[in-house]
This record gives sequence, C-alpha cells and structure tokens, in this order.
Amino acid sequence: MINLFSKIVTVIAVTAVGVLAELKNKTAYPDGLSGPFNPGLTNYTEAPLQWFNPWGAGWIPQGCKDRFIGKGYDANDAEVFNIKYSDCDRAWTFCRHKDAQLSIEDMADSFGRMSVHMRSLVRHPIALPKSSGCSAQAYTNIGDIVMYGNCKGITVWLHETGHQLDSRLKPSNRFSGTTPWLQALERDSCVPDSYANTNTVEDFAQVVVVAQFNTLLGYKPEEAFPGCLDHRQGLLERTFQSDYLEYIGRCSNRPEDSKIVSTETTKRERMKMMKRAKAQEGNDPNVVGPCSFP
Repeated sequence: MINLFSKIVTVIAVTAVGVLAELKNKTAYPDGLSGPFNPGLTNYTEAPLQWFNPWGAGWIPQGCKDRFIGKGYDANDAEVFNIKYSDCDRAWTFCRHKDAQLSIEDMADSFGRMSVHMRSLVRHPIALPKSSGCSAQAYTNIGDIVMYGNCKGITVWLHETGHQLDSRLKPSNRFSGTTPWLQALERDSCVPDSYANTNTVEDFAQVVVVAQFNTLLGYKPEEAFPGCLDHRQGLLERTFQSDYLEYIGRCSNRPEDSKIVSTETTKRERMKMMKRAKAQEGNDPNVVGPCSFP
C-alpha cells in the first residue's frame, strides 16, 4: 500500500507544474478525454449569451496586459470585449490577441457552456496564438485562464476552470492536496487519462471533466476499467456538485476584475513585466501549466 504521508510530502515538495512519477498504471480513457467527452457535453449544453461589446482601442485589463507582455506580445494587439450571459448580472471581460486561433465567438461559446458557478471562478478568459495544437494555463491565485491555439473543446475549458475550482483563489489550500483526496486516490486504481498522471493537480482537473459530464448527463463514457476512479469522482461530486457542477442558481463570489490600464507600454515597464513572467514559469505554484491537449 502506498504510504499516504510520503505522498503528501511529495505533493507539497513539487510545484503545480512539476512532474511526479505516474500516480497509477491504469487510465480510464487511454485516448484522452476529448473524444469521449466533448460530443456529449457539446450536445447537452449551450451558452446563454446575451450580448458582447468591444472595448475601444488603447485600454486593457491589467491581468490581460500582464499575460500579453509576459508572453512577448504587444498589448496594442489585444481585442477586449465585455461578454454578458443571461444567467449573471455582471459581464466578463475577455481578451484575445488579434492573431489568436480562437475567435471571440469561439471563446464566448466555449466559456458559456460551463455552469454559471464554474464560470464565476474565472476573472479573465484570455486567448493567445499558438502555431499548432492547443495548450492552456490557469493562474489560480487571481482566477485567469489562458488558451493558446485552437482550444474550442469544452473539456479544455472545464479542465482549466477545474484548476480554479481546486484552488478557489487560495492555491496553498488546494483540494487536490487534502487528505480526503489523497486517500481517495490511494483507493482508486486508475487516473482519467495519461495527462492526469502528471500530478495530483492535473488529476483533479481531469476528474472535474468526468464529474461534470456525469452530473449533466447522468452517466459517463465507458471506461477501460469500469469503476476505477469512483472514489475521487464521488468525493468531488459530493463536495462540489450542488455549488458548482449543477446548471442552476446564479453567479456569486466572482473575483474582482483587474484594473483598467493603457495598452501603451514603456521599455522599462515591458522589461519588468517580462522578467516577472519568466520568474513565474516553472517556479510559481499559483501558475498551473501550460497543459497540452490534442
């Protein structure tokens, strides 16, 4: 039997983007979650989009500017939109690079298909370019999620928002690092897919996808090893289903929007922001990813 104490020590010692040895030698969905889960989630859900308004040129939320400059882009190339859904009184502010593979319509649709409670965990959805494929990051102390490339699949958006659910703006208190979660992991015989084997943080986010599907559709796609992750899925659903996974209620406890700043950036400001971003990569436990998806 795996020693639970040693497992907790290992998790604490490794940052969220670090790689542990495999958690399990079995995967419930060997080909990943996109194929089995996206069709059902897409067919069952719709985005309650009410309206979206573009910002005028020259202004951007600070959180978006940090990501643009930190990744080497010009904040003047940002397209900023307020997007309002009918199930929340307050709009979200989205940012996309003008060359991002995701259109603002794609972003509004994919984000809006999640329950309003899950959306309420996110401050700014952000889209940046990627030459091929899809990867994503979650900034779990501020609530931002960043999509790189063609990330339309709802499973990707659920995964990144799942990181926010895990932390709820307090990464030092991640649910995936608690004794109940680690005990459930010990009792289970598999992880959802190979990416979930990276560490307990990525495992939690993939189990969120499974739990969301089961909550909405009342079943889950056939597993390679039936019942192999039932303990973690059951724990996640018992803890979070009524408050986050159900499609009822209204938005509450959202992170405050970041302040509005100019898109213009001095050389000194750019150097400072890029230095800070570089220091975060691989060293800041608040930053999860980039997670890569097929």
